[in-house]
Amino acid sequence: MNCGTALLLMLLIPVIALAQGEADESAVPDPVLPEAEPPLFPPDGAPVTIAEIPAPLPSLSAQTCNACHGEIHDQWAGSGHATAATNPVYTAAVEALGRPAECDACHLPLEVQRPTLAKGPGKGQVENPAYDPTLRLEGVTCAACHVRDGEIVGPRQLAVGQAPHPVRASRAMSTPEACVSCHQAGTDEAAHGSALIDTVGEWERSTFGQAGITCQECHMPRTSGRIAGSRYAAYSAHGLTQARDPKELARAVTLQVSLRSSSIQRGETLRATATVMNTGAAHAVPTGDPAHRLELAFTVEDFEAALPKGAEPASEWFERTLDAGPPVTVSSDSRLQPGGQRSVDYSYGADKKSKPGRYTLVVRLHWWAVSAEQAEAYGLTDEDVRILISEQRIPFDVN
Repeated sequence: MNCGTALLLMLLIPVIALAQGEADESAVPDPVLPEAEPPLFPPDGAPVTIAEIPAPLPSLSAQTCNACHGEIHDQWAGSGHATAATNPVYTAAVEALGRPAECDACHLPLEVQRPTLAKGPGKGQVENPAYDPTLRLEGVTCAACHVRDGEIVGPRQLAVGQAPHPVRASRAMSTPEACVSCHQAGTDEAAHGSALIDTVGEWERSTFGQAGITCQECHMPRTSGRIAGSRYAAYSAHGLTQARDPKELARAVTLQVSLRSSSIQRGETLRATATVMNTGAAHAVPTGDPAHRLELAFTVEDFEAALPKGAEPASEWFERTLDAGPPVTVSSDSRLQPGGQRSVDYSYGADKKSKPGRYTLVVRLHWWAVSAEQAEAYGLTDEDVRILISEQRIPFDVN
């Protein structure tokens, strides 16, 4: 091949790629987003009122969206957003607390999802004539974030004719503004920014927030697939940790365990140190509801998988406790902040009459939705509220 032919091919290849629709998406300029726009969510936990359904959609249900956006719908359906009003821990807690209306602000954000509406501050509730029980089952449904004023709201503007319904761009969809309404709650400036739920505040104070790494970049990572119908494109995933998938929770923390020695004599003590590091979250671990907590649990098993004499299971807790307010004040906070770590020592004194053999130090990390005491009060078991996110089994010899 001579130089002239090679040069011609080099010029033609990008042109052919463009013609086939294979150009790098990064070459497409970002849309011009509005500089000023109304807030995505009403202030003070007021419900989202949708007076006009975008034509030609027949309803606000996620089932309607599923027809064209099946892949995104299925991701959402496995998320905590979809089960926000129906997951057993939430429903048990709400019933035990007397169904406080404040919970609806985030778990049932649409006005039509609420069977009753507030008459006004301190004036009780009145029946909602527009109540839709089907939509209530959908929790934080698609319309809660994506439907406003008869239009679909998204991160990109589409011209008339590019979609079967009107689509307008919203700057909030790509920023923490889309999250702050529910993931930053109960802030009281008089309490120096303390908050009942402080996830966005934790992010703002972290190096992630200072670097401008948004919530969406971690919780809605870019993926590619069938974004609408048969159209294949890049889009933001909607799994949102897939309803507390242990694998997703495990990405937030690293557990490292070290032993002083791999063998001990009967009558001696095994000493170990476990270090838990927040290596993957731009907020505290755990975050959100103050009831959430992280447990670092130690135990020892002998060669028959039983607890040997002299071994005492132990747990270290990572949690935040609040003083009764208002205003909200933090009385203690032992959680792992972004980039933070904590080391915990554990020891097992082998009884002199222990049987020699191969023993195992077991170190586990559990995420708890609520404490064991709260679970019991709600009529739930530990297994209902506890998720195993990491386990290390380290063998050692007792001689």
